[in-house]
Amino acid sequence: MATDNDEGALYDSTDIKTWSKLKAELFQSDLLAPTDVDPKDIRFARRITIYRLMLFMMLVSVGAIALESLLLEPLDTAITWVALAGWLLLAITAVWLQKQGRVFVPPIFALAFNITLVLWAIERGADHQNLWLFPLMIGLAGLLPTGVALLSGLIAIGSFLSVRGLAVQAEEFANYTALLSTWVISLAVMRLMTHQVDELADLALSDPLTGAYNRRYLQPQALRNLADYQRYARLSSMLMIDIDHFKSINDTFGHAEGDRVLKEMVVAIDQRIRGVDMLFRLGGEEFLVLLSEVGAQTATKIAEELRMNIAQMALLADRKVTVSMGVCDVTSAASPEEWLTKVDEAMYQSKEQGRNRVSTIQPTVAIDAQISSTLPIWR
Repeated sequence: MATDNDEGALYDSTDIKTWSKLKAELFQSDLLAPTDVDPKDIRFARRITIYRLMLFMMLVSVGAIALESLLLEPLDTAITWVALAGWLLLAITAVWLQKQGRVFVPPIFALAFNITLVLWAIERGADHQNLWLFPLMIGLAGLLPTGVALLSGLIAIGSFLSVRGLAVQAEEFANYTALLSTWVISLAVMRLMTHQVDELADLALSDPLTGAYNRRYLQPQALRNLADYQRYARLSSMLMIDIDHFKSINDTFGHAEGDRVLKEMVVAIDQRIRGVDMLFRLGGEEFLVLLSEVGAQTATKIAEELRMNIAQMALLADRKVTVSMGVCDVTSAASPEEWLTKVDEAMYQSKEQGRNRVSTIQPTVAIDAQISSTLPIWR
């Protein structure tokens, strides 16, 4: 599930997590901080779309300053060369984004460069270039985290006031207030859009009954874990969980009670896994847990613990609820489909052997001693 458990803080303090997340969002790029990104991630897709539009605008604004300095009113030789060099780098970024679907220059640097160039041109007497600040302020709100966008906007407006001077005339006052209003409204709109995108993501990726992730979200996560194993030898395991005789529960106690059992079981499982692990509902009474940095041996111990905990829960008044489980780690599969098929086979093996048990697909590759020594301790 999407929640972080208290005991799951094998890796975290909140401050470290917050800074790490902010740093990744600000500098994530092929140039500075290459990372594996799920292109189907809704937030990433939205950010890429906004960046494409802003790159086009920035190419036009930087190009306009360079051409004006070259052909119309020479501003400064340094400005001209800096603008041309910046335009070339922005063009490379735009082409890279279009071809690769990835970021070359992080948005914070592209925006900072463009705003600085505009302010430099204004300081050299090209006051009309202040019009470019309006779309750039919108770009700050759309491409940067809210706190960073707020600070950056204050710095940009303060710099604009400093460049234009503090003697306020009617036209300048209108420019200041309009720029400030554009920035504030853009921040408010982007916060609203982010909230709506998060809600849509929850609806698209979560099971509405239990709150667990749905089957649709399993594919990209399994693919990412496979890539992590192939590139960095990072282990991970799947646990498939199937409630025994669940149809009988629905027939005997009613579907409302069956739904309650599903929801309470999800809560129980979520309380026993870490924040880095993920719980999915595959459909009906079948669930799957994706355990990060855990091999088959440790995953089997985790599954046994979960199985016993569920069997001891008083989910129904006159009946014990049990589960059959299958375990398979990443070393046994070459694709998400094969991984899911194998863990499903392990779960059905538990069914065939009498239910209320755990069956494991034995790893096809021996775990390297160095890898096994870095596995996190299961709580």
